[in-house]
Amino acid sequence: MLRLSKRVEYSLIAMQHIAGRAGVVVSAKEIAEQYNISFELLSKVLHRLSKSGLLASYQGVQGGYILSQPANFISVASIIDAVEGKQSIVECSHETEGCSCRSLPSCTIKNPMEKLQIKIDQVFQSMTIAEMIQPTVLM
Repeated sequence: MLRLSKRVEYSLIAMQHIAGRAGVVVSAKEIAEQYNISFELLSKVLHRLSKSGLLASYQGVQGGYILSQPANFISVASIIDAVEGKQSIVECSHETEGCSCRSLPSCTIKNPMEKLQIKIDQVFQSMTIAEMIQPTVLM
């Protein structure tokens, strides 16, 4: 089954938290304590998000992170790409040339999996951090 890694989970938690604080510099310690998550892993993903340009980081005693752009411009896909790189549900779905799979000549799932990958990518691309901070009603 498709499952997000801890790095992606922590990234989404952090981005949602930072977006909810709207322009306030938020420390890694604050996020780790609030959600009872690993400070070390969180620090690594925040660094990756900062290097990718999704977060701005501030050094010093009052240091921390803020979003580098409005939350409605930051997609879940861009966060996943920043911390994990391009992901695919099967090994060959993002290969553009020379699929290395030995089963390719008789493969019957490559095309359906590519279609599914496109749909998954569209969902992650269409959902933004702004949507994640909106209150939801459970049905």
